[in-house]
Amino acid sequence: MLYQPFNNYKMIPLLVALFATLALQGCARHSSENMDKSALRFYGMPADNGDDFIHEKAPNSVFAEGLNCSQFKDMGAALNYRTDKPINLTTTSIIATGENDLILAQGLILSPGDLVEVLIEDGEGFNGRYIIDNAGYVKLPLIGIIEAGGATTNTLEDKIELALVRAEIFQPANASVTIHVLNWSSISVSVAGAVFNPGTVLINRRPKGVQNAEHLAAYGDYSPTRLLSEAIRTASGIRPDAKLDQIILIRKGWQVQIDMTGMLTGDLVKDYPLVAGDRVIVPSTGCFQPHLVRPSQITPKGFRVFMSNLIDSAGDNASAGIGKFATSLPYGTRLLQAAVSANCVGGKEWTNAPRRVVLSSRNPITGETQVIERSVEELMTMPNKGQINPYLMPNDAVACYDSDITNYRDIAKTLTDLIIPFKLL
Repeated sequence: MLYQPFNNYKMIPLLVALFATLALQGCARHSSENMDKSALRFYGMPADNGDDFIHEKAPNSVFAEGLNCSQFKDMGAALNYRTDKPINLTTTSIIATGENDLILAQGLILSPGDLVEVLIEDGEGFNGRYIIDNAGYVKLPLIGIIEAGGATTNTLEDKIELALVRAEIFQPANASVTIHVLNWSSISVSVAGAVFNPGTVLINRRPKGVQNAEHLAAYGDYSPTRLLSEAIRTASGIRPDAKLDQIILIRKGWQVQIDMTGMLTGDLVKDYPLVAGDRVIVPSTGCFQPHLVRPSQITPKGFRVFMSNLIDSAGDNASAGIGKFATSLPYGTRLLQAAVSANCVGGKEWTNAPRRVVLSSRNPITGETQVIERSVEELMTMPNKGQINPYLMPNDAVACYDSDITNYRDIAKTLTDLIIPFKLL
């Protein structure tokens, strides 16, 4: 078949109509034209008012009304400390010892989980290795429990000697107790001030499955995870609307309210050891508190987000780098970081800057599924505005859509594919 110039004028109206149809379809149909993309009460925008609800009722959008969230805007915010000159300026060049340092003068203080050996002269029935339990006690035969947590070895020796005398087991002159520390356990300490993640941290942690042989022959036990904070973390952590200073623990009809903001701020906090049958209730403020959106002892370390970025330059999600490590994001990630992780940002400015990102998220208070749409340029130029760049929550869905220029290019390519066969007739 020989090439002939395209002179079939009867096909021109058809091609014009086809071009108009494709142009209208490519330009008018945007990503979520018929969806409600309003930002009202979107869970993840710190500046918005909260969602009202009825106590002890399932989440329902009927009860979604604006709340005044100003009193909760700093809930769990990290504390700042300042010193204009070095502390203990006169002793900065002196090595701290028990003679010149008040803390070191207290000696080695015992903590729950420490393994100690008790040696009593002529006390074969009492000698042995003991583990300080979660409440800070050791239990000796006949004399019962003795408070050991927070005491020095010398203080614990005196307590045991006094208990033996009061139980009329030993005479005061014969009660001689010696305490040896065989193993120091992992402990929780509070860290505040100029650090990236202030709060309560666990130090001296041993790898899982590694247990000191002395523990197997010791009396008592200690669990670093049988605590209130671990129960909350096992339940996927607190939500950003949690009433962190009023967590409720119910045990056998008794109720106590616990302030756990120190887990995020670095203040001291009482992490209660739990027993079977305990009930933990984390109330909601109804307000989104951005200071609670970061990894900690009682919040998620990370979460999964579902992403889609079908672009022509990559061809598929595998080539676009949408994989396990791209969608497993650290807690506290915002929409811009997710867009960057999905390869929605960057590239050719004229074609990629006008791209759009759609976020679908479920409000855990009202149960509503909410959808918002942002342009890539808007996210890049105004990332500090919560209304523009909201926080992502677990199981959110993020999708990227191409710009209108890319749509025009595809329309032109489609028309070219249609015209070329006619030119070859």
